[in-house]
Amino acid sequence: MALWGRVGVQVCEVATTMFEKSKKTLIGDGTYAGFVQGVLATVPNAAPVPTASGEYGYLVYVQNGPSVQKRASEIMPGDIVEIHDAKLKGHKGIQTYHQNVGGAGEVLVGIVGEFEAKKTKIRVFHANQHVGQQTVESVSYRLEDLKSGTVKVSFTWNLLGDPCSIISPGLSGVGRVAAAWVLHLFSRIRMFSL
Repeated sequence: MALWGRVGVQVCEVATTMFEKSKKTLIGDGTYAGFVQGVLATVPNAAPVPTASGEYGYLVYVQNGPSVQKRASEIMPGDIVEIHDAKLKGHKGIQTYHQNVGGAGEVLVGIVGEFEAKKTKIRVFHANQHVGQQTVESVSYRLEDLKSGTVKVSFTWNLLGDPCSIISPGLSGVGRVAAAWVLHLFSRIRMFSL
């Protein structure tokens, strides 16, 4: 199985387990980032997050408002999603809906549980900020309904750490970046063993 299968699936399974346990206990420190850190801390092969730069891994998808800025690969379960000051407006059945997510200077950070490419619908496990309810919730967002704000999706590197650390030290500049992207792309391919 590819690198994503080793780490991404484990991250998704741990997030699902913590979602189920959250009815009885607080996960992490109760913040969005605390939940993600709590999940990644229990996955043995996941790299520590966030890095010093505040990034949650390798950026594979960026959407600002209705336009997609970057799509390096498909969004997969176990990826980390950040939602910055998003306003979503669309239809659920015959009713219209309006939803504000990650506003007031707080960034919503969560773990992708499921992604439907046809509907551009993403189901996210994240900390619940409502008092008196379970501490983790599972919420779906339709990316095609994003009117303003930013959605970023990253995948967490695994036990290999930074891909640049396993690339020949003789490479520099563009060669090093290209080699890192090759490793990144191969890690996103799901391979099946027979």
